[in-house]
Amino acid sequence: MKDEETNTNLEERIEGAESDSETMGFGSVFKSMLPSVVIGTLAAAGCQEACSEYTTNPEIITLSGMIGQYVGGWGSYLPIHYYNNKERLTDENGKIKWSQYAQEMGSVVASDQVGDIGWAATYGITNEIALRSGASPIEAGLFSGITSGVAYSALTAILAPKVNAVINYMKSKLKGGKNQE
Repeated sequence: MKDEETNTNLEERIEGAESDSETMGFGSVFKSMLPSVVIGTLAAAGCQEACSEYTTNPEIITLSGMIGQYVGGWGSYLPIHYYNNKERLTDENGKIKWSQYAQEMGSVVASDQVGDIGWAATYGITNEIALRSGASPIEAGLFSGITSGVAYSALTAILAPKVNAVINYMKSKLKGGKNQE
């Protein structure tokens, strides 16, 4: 019974940390991801079109699109997340709070491990179907990029704030333990 109370109490504390204004939320993560989905999708479509000049193998074309979306998406997400959250991620002197920014990116990367599975499956399946149904590589890349990007963004936006809240909770516990020594 005591374990159940402890687990419930821990869940409530983590949920409280998740709603804290100093932590990131679903909206801030999702809002930052949508532009990166568009950029990643355009990169995927371009990579697939370029790759199709050298091969007709749908698996290789799909892989080139996945690489394009991954690089384009992450390359644009990092600065966009900062830009959309700069009030929270800068101090009173206008300097970037690098440790908080790194922690948030760490939370997104940790959530990314789960999100990537859904993204890869969604992209791979939709792209293969589109290519084998006669869509051009650029059309297949656009369709696959949007569908997998939105699915990935929603999943990661749900998970990343929870991971960040757990990190904040653990940090507060560690700080509390050091002060008591």
